[in-house]
Amino acid sequence: MQHTDFFARIRAIKTEEYKELQAAVELHGGIYEWDLRNPEHPVIAVNLNGIIPAPADVRIYKVYIRKGMLKLCGVEKEYGEEARFQPEEVFAGHLSTIIDYLPPINRKESIVSTTVHTSN
Repeated sequence: MQHTDFFARIRAIKTEEYKELQAAVELHGGIYEWDLRNPEHPVIAVNLNGIIPAPADVRIYKVYIRKGMLKLCGVEKEYGEEARFQPEEVFAGHLSTIIDYLPPINRKESIVSTTVHTSN
């Protein structure tokens, strides 16, 4: 049965989130860090195993750009161990959560992308 290509929509959302988060981190000089002792830091859902579903909540303590690529550092919320993952393994809608925790800089409070998505 024909249906909307939800996978394509999710991929598009994740792509836009990545671009906006990268733009926000660039505004902060290419790096931003949170002190995990402070409760004000992002917690995102990540599929830590990549291929086999293994969702975990990850407490983000650092975002940075290296060689033009966005990098995320965090620890598992439940166990406190370092979580190794790529931005692609973050659940749709969760990269933008990190943006919510970045303060405005140079009076720039918005990095909204101009891409408009249409339905399939």
